[in-house]
Amino acid sequence: MASYRLAPLKRNVMGRTLLHGLAIALALLNSVNSWAADARIAVAANFRETAAAIAQHLESHSAHRYEIIAGSTGKLAGQIVSGAPFDVLMAADERRPQQLVDLGMALPDSRVIYALGELGLWWPDATSHIAIDALQALDPREVCIANPAFAPYGEAAWALLNRSSMSPEWLRRIVRVDNVNLVTGLVAQKQVKAGFIARSSLIAGQRTGSITAQPNEVLWLSDQADIAQALVVMKRARDNEAVQYWVEQLRDEAVRALIRRDGYRVPREQG
Repeated sequence: MASYRLAPLKRNVMGRTLLHGLAIALALLNSVNSWAADARIAVAANFRETAAAIAQHLESHSAHRYEIIAGSTGKLAGQIVSGAPFDVLMAADERRPQQLVDLGMALPDSRVIYALGELGLWWPDATSHIAIDALQALDPREVCIANPAFAPYGEAAWALLNRSSMSPEWLRRIVRVDNVNLVTGLVAQKQVKAGFIARSSLIAGQRTGSITAQPNEVLWLSDQADIAQALVVMKRARDNEAVQYWVEQLRDEAVRALIRRDGYRVPREQG
């Protein structure tokens, strides 16, 4: 009789234990879900591949998820002003992030330079030493830049061209495209003979095998046009934990290594 009465008691104990374990598991799951967040990161076209690599790295080390939206800096900033639900703007300049701060749309204390890009003149079939002034030997329709109105790399290239010996008429006729990645593609496809590119765009193309370039085909211009790229967090994302994690991890050495790998220098103030 004793063993008969003990059997239900054991089942009850086991049942309570299972329920207790299930409650703990559900609590842990809810804790993880409450910590997980999503963020929309708008990035300058030249930083697209790097941002994607950073997102993959951070997603593998957290429960957060990131959507990368790439385009020319000017157009992304304009979309934010028009109401686009981006949480972070990683621009290819300092001016647009500051404008968003001035408009009251971004957190003033969040603005920081995250990378220093490098502008170069890629001229694969140059018959002599590559120089900006030497471009006047080409038809201006054979020379390409990113549109200075939207793209900071194009703006930097345009400033250098205007300090050169080229005439205003020659400059007026050069080819302008949406962003610096497109410039790299046009030169690689020989649709133009020369173009002002970003080192990061060239490295990205070389990594995929879509671009081949010899070192003597590019004149790097970091001594004349250093590209400081700044980010800013939108006010709408003030309490977004995925955004906070993204910004914090830009100081992590593993993330900094990804940035350097893709042809950027990392500002000293980040570490």
